[in-house]
Amino acid sequence: MTGIETVLLRVAGTAAGTLVKSLLARAPGAGLAADPARPAPRRRKPPAELGDGEMRRLTETLAARLGPECAALPEHERLAALDAVGDGFAALGTLDAEALFAADLDPTALATALPPPPAGLAPAAEALYGRLVRLCCAHAVEYVTTLPGFGARADVELVRRTGELARAVDRLGATGDGTAYAFEERYAQYVARTHGRLQLFGLTLSRSHQEWPLDVAYISLAVSGEEQLMPGAPTAHRTQLRAEQALASADRILLRGPAGSGKSTLMQWLALNAARQSDGPWSTCVPFVLRLRSFTASGDLPLPEDFLRAGGVPLSAPAGWVQDLMLSGRALVLVDGVDEVPQRLRARTETWLRSLVSAFPKARYVVTTRPSAVPEDWLAGLGFATHAMLPMEQRDIRAFVEHWHAAARVQGQEVDAYEASLLEAVSSRRDLARLATNPLMCALLCALNQDRRMQLPRARKELYDAALDMLLVRRDTEREISGVEGVYLTREEQVALLQRLAYWLIRNGQLEAARNEAVEMVGEWLEAMPQVRAQGGAEQVFAHLLIRSGLLLEPTPGAVVFVHRTFQDYLGAKAAVESRDFGVLVKNAHDDSWDDVVRMAVGHARPDERARLLRGLLRRADKVKGARSRLVLLAAACLEHAPELDPQVRREMESRTADLLPPQRISQAEELARAGELVLDLLPGPRDLSEAEAAAVVHTASRVGGPQALGVVARFRCDDRPMVRFQLSNGWQHFDRGPYVDTVLTKADLSQTYLAVESAEELAQLDRLPGVRYLILRGGLGIPETVVSRRDLAGIALQNDDLLTDLSPLSELAQLTRVYLYNCPRVDSLDALIGLPLQSVSLSRMRAGLSLYPLASLDSLRYLSIGFTVDVPDLARLPAPDSLHSLALWEGASQVDLHGMERWPDLKELILCGDRLAGQLATHPVVPALDNLHLESAAVDPRQLVRHQKLSRLALLKCTFTAGLEALLSLPHLTRLAVSYSAGPVDLSPLAAREDLVVEVYGPNTLFGTELFPPERLRYMS
Repeated sequence: MTGIETVLLRVAGTAAGTLVKSLLARAPGAGLAADPARPAPRRRKPPAELGDGEMRRLTETLAARLGPECAALPEHERLAALDAVGDGFAALGTLDAEALFAADLDPTALATALPPPPAGLAPAAEALYGRLVRLCCAHAVEYVTTLPGFGARADVELVRRTGELARAVDRLGATGDGTAYAFEERYAQYVARTHGRLQLFGLTLSRSHQEWPLDVAYISLAVSGEEQLMPGAPTAHRTQLRAEQALASADRILLRGPAGSGKSTLMQWLALNAARQSDGPWSTCVPFVLRLRSFTASGDLPLPEDFLRAGGVPLSAPAGWVQDLMLSGRALVLVDGVDEVPQRLRARTETWLRSLVSAFPKARYVVTTRPSAVPEDWLAGLGFATHAMLPMEQRDIRAFVEHWHAAARVQGQEVDAYEASLLEAVSSRRDLARLATNPLMCALLCALNQDRRMQLPRARKELYDAALDMLLVRRDTEREISGVEGVYLTREEQVALLQRLAYWLIRNGQLEAARNEAVEMVGEWLEAMPQVRAQGGAEQVFAHLLIRSGLLLEPTPGAVVFVHRTFQDYLGAKAAVESRDFGVLVKNAHDDSWDDVVRMAVGHARPDERARLLRGLLRRADKVKGARSRLVLLAAACLEHAPELDPQVRREMESRTADLLPPQRISQAEELARAGELVLDLLPGPRDLSEAEAAAVVHTASRVGGPQALGVVARFRCDDRPMVRFQLSNGWQHFDRGPYVDTVLTKADLSQTYLAVESAEELAQLDRLPGVRYLILRGGLGIPETVVSRRDLAGIALQNDDLLTDLSPLSELAQLTRVYLYNCPRVDSLDALIGLPLQSVSLSRMRAGLSLYPLASLDSLRYLSIGFTVDVPDLARLPAPDSLHSLALWEGASQVDLHGMERWPDLKELILCGDRLAGQLATHPVVPALDNLHLESAAVDPRQLVRHQKLSRLALLKCTFTAGLEALLSLPHLTRLAVSYSAGPVDLSPLAAREDLVVEVYGPNTLFGTELFPPERLRYMS
C-alpha cells in the first residue's frame, strides 16, 4: 500500500468515526428533526423497524403538522398524496438500521430511493408528496438512531466499512490504476441488482412479474457431504450439511440436484453474496454466471474474455480484466445446467471445463447438473468435490412456506390462515409432504393452497392440472382480466399452443427458443385454429402466451423459456401422447432429459396406450446395451402415474423389476427408490440377505418413505449387523420421528451404532431411546444438557457447528471412548478431553493451528485422525501417546512429515492422503506391524508397496497408478483390496490368480479383468 493510499484510508476511517461518534453523542437521536414524530402509539413498545403500518402513521402525523399546506388541497387529493407516500415506502420495504446504513444515514439519499409520484396526481398533490417523503425520511433516520441497539450496530458498521475500504485500497494498489477497480465496482453493482431479486412462483404470475428480494425468498437447503468419521473406515460416510457450508469447503464444486431442487437459485445467491462482498470464503471474488442453455444453439462455449457478453452483461470491461481475475484466483465461475446441454454436446462441455481449469487453476468454479446427466465422479479428476442437493425435510418445507407467505405479506396480502393451513397439511398428509420436497413443488403448493381456498389436490398429475387451470384461466378470470393483448384464448387453446412449443423444444434438445422462431411456429399452428387466428396475428397471440400464461419467460431479449422445465416436460408429454408418438418416447427413454416426459406421458395416456408404452420400454431394455436396469426402473417409476393398467403388463413389470432385487449397494438402492412405492412390494425381508443387501433394502425403503415403507424397515429392526444398524439409525430422517421411534428404534439394538440428531424434535426423542450410546450432533445444536445427562455415552460426534466454542461439557461424560469433531471452526481448546478414557479421536476441518497438546495425556488413545492444518512439522513432534494403533492424515494435514512414525511400533493401520505423504511412505522405513494401508488421491507405484510385507488389507482410492497391479501378488498376506480411481482405467486381471483375494470396487470404474473373478471375490461398494 502506498503512502497516499494509507493517508486516504486513515482519513476515511477518521471521518467515518467522527460521523458515528457525533451521531451517538447527541441524545436522544441524530438531531435531524427538531420535533421527532413517533411512528407508533406511546402505549406500544417502540418497534425495532419501520414497516408499512408505522410509515403510514408517520405520514399522517407529519401531514397534520403541515396544516395550511394540506388544508389548501381538496380532501381526495390530500388522501391520494398520503396513500402514494405510504405505497412508496411499502415498495421500498421495511426500514431498519441495515436499510438506513445502506443509505449512509442520509435522508436525502433515502428519499431518492423511493419511486416518483404516481401518474394522475395534481401538481399540488405532487408537491405534497415530495415534501412528505423528505420529512418522513428525516424522521425515520431520527427514530432509528434513538433505538437502544443503534450504537452497537453503528460500531459494527464502522468496522465493516473501514475493512471494505482497506480491501478496496489494496485492490486499487494491485491494479496499478483505478480503471479496473472502478469497473469492478460498477460490475458488482450490476450483479447485485440483477441477481438480488427473485420471482417467487405463485406470487409472480401477474402481468407485472413482480420480483422479491432474494434475502426474503432464499432459504438455506441441505446437501450431501462426505466425512471420514471412523479411523480405518474404507470410505467416507455421507452426511448432511447446509449448502453454504459445503460450497465454502472447496474451490471447485460439482453440485447435483433434480429439477426444481434450487440449484439455480443457489447460484444466484452465490453471485449476489460475492458481488456484495459478504462474509465468507468467496467474499473477495468476482462472480460470472454462465447458463449453459444459452450456448446450446450457438455451439460455442465462452472464453474468459467473452464471459460478460455470454452472461448478457451490457458492460464493457477493460482489456484483460477477466483474465487477470482468473489468473489471480479472484474469479468465481458459476456454470449452471450441464443437464440442459444435449447429450451429444456434454463431452464438449467437459473439454471446455478442463481447458478452463488447466489455464486458470486458481479460479474458483461451481458447476450444477441434474444427477442422471453425468456420473457422480464426472469432474473428480479435476479436483471437483461433489455434493448433491437433498430433498427438503420438514424444517426446510416449513421455512419455505414461511418465506413465501412473508413475501405475500410484503405485497399486502392477508395470508395468515393460508400459511397455517398449509403447514398443517404438509405435516399431516404424507402425499403432500412428499410433493413438497423441492422448492418448485413447495411454491406450487403455496400458490394452489391460496388459489383453491385451502383445498389442495392430491396426485402429481392432478396438481399440474390444477396449476394450469389456475395459471391459464382462473387468475385472470376472477380478477376480471381478459383480452388485454387484444385476444382471448380459452384454456384448451392456450394448452394446445404451449404443448406444441414444449414438445418442439424437447424433440430438439433445447430449453430455450428464439422468440422470432417461436412466433413463426405459432403462426403455422394457427392455420389449424381459425377461431384464434381471426382475433390476431402470430405475434399478438404469442405475446398473450408470454405475458398472461405465467408459463413462459423472456430471460433475455429475443429468447423464450418455460418458467420451469417441469412444466415443459408435462406439456410436451401431453403433446407426444396426442400425436401418438409412443415410438419417439421409447426411442428417447435412455436419455435422462426425457425421464419426466416419459413418466408424465404414462399419466396422460389412455389404458391401452399406457400398456403399449410400457411394453415398448421393456422391449427396448432388452436391446439397448448398458441401459437395461435404467429402462426397467423407469418403467417401474411410471406406474405411480398409471391408475389403471392391464394386469398382465403390471405382472410383467413386477417380474422384471424383481430381477433387480435385492439391491447390492446403496447406489442401487437410490436408483430403486426412484420407482416409488411400487418397489416396496418387491423388497425382500432380512432372511437369506447378506449384510450389504439388507442395508441396501433398508435404505431403499427409507428413501421411498410413507407408512408402507415404515413397515418394510420394521422387518429389519432386530438385525444387529453393523451396516444394517447404521441404516436403521439413519432412517429416521425420512419419517415422522415419533412413529419411527415407536415402530423401529425402540425395538432395535442401537448400543453399537451412531444415531444422528440434528433438531430439537429429535433431541426430545432421546429419552425414549436409553440404549443409544453413540450420538452424532449436527448443525448448531452444541452440547445440550439432554446429552450431557447421559453419563453412559461412549461416543459423540459434533458436526457442522460454527457456534460451538466450548467442549467442557464433555468432561462430565466419564465413559466417553470416542470423540469426533468435524467442521467446528470456533472450538478454541481441546483441554476438555484431558482425563477422559478416549480410545479414538478424529479432528477434521477445525480452526487452523488448534493445539493438539491435550492429546498427549490420553494414555488409552489407539486411533487418531487429523484433517486440518496443525502447527506440527512432523510426526516426531505430534503430541500423541506411544500407544497408537491407527493414524490417519487427511488432506488438511498433508503438510505433516512422516519423520518420527517409528515411535509407534504397534501401528497397524495407516491412512494417508495426497501425493506428498504417499511419496514419503515410499522412502520411509517399513512400519513393522502395519497390516492395513489406505492411500487416497495420490499417484501410486504398486511396486513400492511390496516393502510392507505384512499388509493384509490395502485401499487405493481415487489414486492413479504409475505401474500395473501385478506387483501386489508379492504381498503374501493380502486378502482384501479396495480400489477406485480418479484418472485412467484399472486392470484387475493379474490379481485374479490369487484365490484368497477379495477386491472391493468403489464408485463408477473402468475395469479390466473383472470377468476372471468369481462373484464372491468381486464386490461393488457404495
